[in-house]
Amino acid sequence: MRTPLRAVRRAVGGGRFVTRWTFVAIAAMSLTVLTPLPAELSGGERALVATATAAVFALAWGVVAVAERASRRPGVRATIVVGALVLTALARPALQDAISRLAGLAVAPADELPLRAATNLVAWAITLIGTAALVDVARSTRETNTLLAQVLAQWNGSAERVRGYTANARAAIRAAADALETARPETVDDVRELASTLRVHARDLADRAAAPPSLDVEDAAPPPHARTRSAFRLPPIGMSAMLYGLAVLPYALRSVPPVALVLGLVAGLLCGTVADLLSRLRPLARRPRARGGVFAASSVLVGTVLAAIAAAQGVPLPFAAVPILAYPALALALARGRAAMHGLGVERRRLSSAIAARGRADDLGTRRVRAGLHRAADLVHGDAQGAAVHFVLRHPDATPAEVASFRAGLTPLADAVRGVLDDPEPTAETVSLTPLLGTWGVAMPVDADVAADADALLRNDAALARDVVDVVAEGLLNAAKHARRRAARVDVHLLATAAGPRLRVRVISPGAPAAGAHLRAGSRADRLGARLTAQGDDTVLEALFLVADAPGSVVSTEHSAGGSERHA
Repeated sequence: MRTPLRAVRRAVGGGRFVTRWTFVAIAAMSLTVLTPLPAELSGGERALVATATAAVFALAWGVVAVAERASRRPGVRATIVVGALVLTALARPALQDAISRLAGLAVAPADELPLRAATNLVAWAITLIGTAALVDVARSTRETNTLLAQVLAQWNGSAERVRGYTANARAAIRAAADALETARPETVDDVRELASTLRVHARDLADRAAAPPSLDVEDAAPPPHARTRSAFRLPPIGMSAMLYGLAVLPYALRSVPPVALVLGLVAGLLCGTVADLLSRLRPLARRPRARGGVFAASSVLVGTVLAAIAAAQGVPLPFAAVPILAYPALALALARGRAAMHGLGVERRRLSSAIAARGRADDLGTRRVRAGLHRAADLVHGDAQGAAVHFVLRHPDATPAEVASFRAGLTPLADAVRGVLDDPEPTAETVSLTPLLGTWGVAMPVDADVAADADALLRNDAALARDVVDVVAEGLLNAAKHARRRAARVDVHLLATAAGPRLRVRVISPGAPAAGAHLRAGSRADRLGARLTAQGDDTVLEALFLVADAPGSVVSTEHSAGGSERHA
């Protein structure tokens, strides 16, 4: 129930409680469920009094709308809304009687006023709060989906962004190489100035390596609004019957004997529960349209049964016929509202997953380029700038011959920097799992199962290997700190999924994680999409990496439709 309660809190204190649908609900309730009581009134007289009462009631809520929008604090807005709801609901029966007297019409006995006020309070609380929550959910759905869709539109064109990113990276690398190749230092001061220039290039290369391909927000075309068909999602079993019973309880207390009241409430709850179960029959599980039709039809049937029970208990018309309209309306409103809230979550996850997919596509397309930028930054900073600083320190009064010797060493460094994107990237031992597993294996038992195709992939992609090493290192560290028994198992396998090849990395340690345990926000493993889960009595740190097409991998049922491309 956390999601509906959250929607209610947001609607009450969000500053948009009163909308045009509030006035539609006021008119509908005033002309149907909460019409004047006296049996002496004709249909036209009831409609006249109900319409006049609805007009005054709507005017009061128009004032509430102005007041809540003028307030800047959620607590004040909630106080205004709740206070207005209580006051207007309790005052409405007296207002209705005053209008009837003004028109010279019959009114209900004065001793019924407290129960009528209680009926109004319950009915209007359910109606107005429910309407506001549904409208808020619908508005949130549109706003969230529009925002995510705009972000998704900005992510479109991954290939163009990768090409632009690569071109800019090559230009930055070429500029650094040219700075080395064209440098003609003649004095120590020239070498010192060159070191400063190289420091700027090294920082620029490192920043480019860390930054993702840029999103051109200015030129991102807003996507068209997706048209979704209306749908119902069944409310919890018995929920419609319970809310309806609560709404009519104040009226039933003064109109029906206690024994008949209890029997009527029990019968209503049983009928509502049976109707809810009927729409959940197995043959309807995969037929949402048929299930919705059965739910609507069974709700009308329940309303008819409740009307028959009310008539048998002596409730006069037209009040005995109210359930025929009110119960289906309540049930369908609950179903529609639950569908809207469910749709919000589904659409948010779908768009978020698509955004993550675009990001991983960019990551895959620029992985080698970023690795080249890192190598270029290391060469410029560690080798070239380091050599310049070292030269200045060792030769404060360098001779022309010593400066010429230093200058001659810049050309090979320029060639090395220029070729970082063209030469195959070396897979040094530092980006291998072997030393990491060996180091931890000394401290605790570590079993490793690295599939042959996964191992070949890691040996040929040092950037991916670094990401895998970071995740495994985080998992082994967690096992050493938190595992019930200091031990771990590392599984690295290549999977063929419905969304393409994925490299799955798992670090499994004994002992279920503590409730609410999660990776530190912003950590390297967290940024790579790893997640901490429980698998039986074990803790599993798992990440799923997008890889280029790799034949021979095992077919898996896992796919990316339900979450990020970076993890299962």
